[in-house]
Amino acid sequence: MNLINDLKLNYKLLYLAITVILTLTLISCGSKETSDSQTISDESDSVLQTDTAREPLSFEIGQAMESKRDRFALLFLSNGNLIAAGGKEVGMQAQSGNFNRTVEIFDPVTNQWTFTGEMKEERMSPVLFELPGGNVMVIGGLSGARDPLISTEILDSNTGTFSMGPEMIRSHNEMGAVTLNDGRFMVIGGSSYDEDAGFQVALSKETEIFDPESGTWTEAAPMSERRANHSVLILNDGRVIVIGGGKTDGPYLKSIEIYDPNTNTWEFGAEMTKGRVAHTATILSDGNVLVVGGKGKLTLAEIYDPNTDTWALAGETNKSRGHHAALLLADGSVLVTGGIGYLTEAELFDPNTSTWNVVGSLNTGRIRPAVTRLSDGRVLIMAGVGKDGMLASVEVYQD
Repeated sequence: MNLINDLKLNYKLLYLAITVILTLTLISCGSKETSDSQTISDESDSVLQTDTAREPLSFEIGQAMESKRDRFALLFLSNGNLIAAGGKEVGMQAQSGNFNRTVEIFDPVTNQWTFTGEMKEERMSPVLFELPGGNVMVIGGLSGARDPLISTEILDSNTGTFSMGPEMIRSHNEMGAVTLNDGRFMVIGGSSYDEDAGFQVALSKETEIFDPESGTWTEAAPMSERRANHSVLILNDGRVIVIGGGKTDGPYLKSIEIYDPNTNTWEFGAEMTKGRVAHTATILSDGNVLVVGGKGKLTLAEIYDPNTDTWALAGETNKSRGHHAALLLADGSVLVTGGIGYLTEAELFDPNTSTWNVVGSLNTGRIRPAVTRLSDGRVLIMAGVGKDGMLASVEVYQD
């Protein structure tokens, strides 16, 4: 009997040992699976931050501008040159320091910036319009006395000298502006000056159109809402879309309005998810409009479809963006650079997947840079404000 009992005890001990070993093995395998799953999750998160499917974008130091500039006007001319006018030259605050009356032209063949004649008036945040024949009109902005300007000036492209142009109907600063498909130039809203009341108006809804054939300004239908610091674009069907805007310290508008130049009428479109100021708006290859960032640490991007009057979410930028620059590249993606916080990270939006990826770094973080794409595919990111003040530096990416 003792032998039998001993055998039963041994079998029980053996069964217990096997059970313990199997349990430990299962726990070990489960832990490894959990660890691997966590690794995959972490890797997925990192893919949202950095695009490993393409080479990082390289930003080279370009030929610096002749003058440091912030809030200046930039225009790509029909002859392939760039022209930069006015802006703020020194100091960190928008309403202090020197306003700039200088104008310079960039020749992409010689890769040089060259001063041309100076404007009659100092101007911050003016807009530029190329006239038939190659002369350039400088329009509105803020004067050195900090008043919205009603005046315009015309640069003679042959002599490099400025003369005063036809005055607008009212003054405009921080306005929207766009060239219509019929060749006329439209100025929309912004801060103005109420002649009757005798003081500056923070927001206005008035619009006017310049006809280069007659050389005159004509009042157009006003918007429904008063706006400044809004974005303005020409849609593929020739209508004008106005997005967001508001006072610099809020509130910021969610609304959009669309102008039909054939009927001289405005109508509201569907509202954005967020109110936006200091944002960017970019026409995509399919005619839709990508809206990015704005003041208030916004990361959410949205896309507007003008055919259906609907908005769709377009992912989130990895960095909150405001006072940044955005540009459509040759492959249909959108490059976003700079912004509040002197951001160096460059991000790329893929419209096929509605995803954002950090794809490189600027050499200098900057707020309010200007950006354009030259005929040879070079993308220039210019001037603005860096940590040490106003910038004249230029960075180049070959698209």
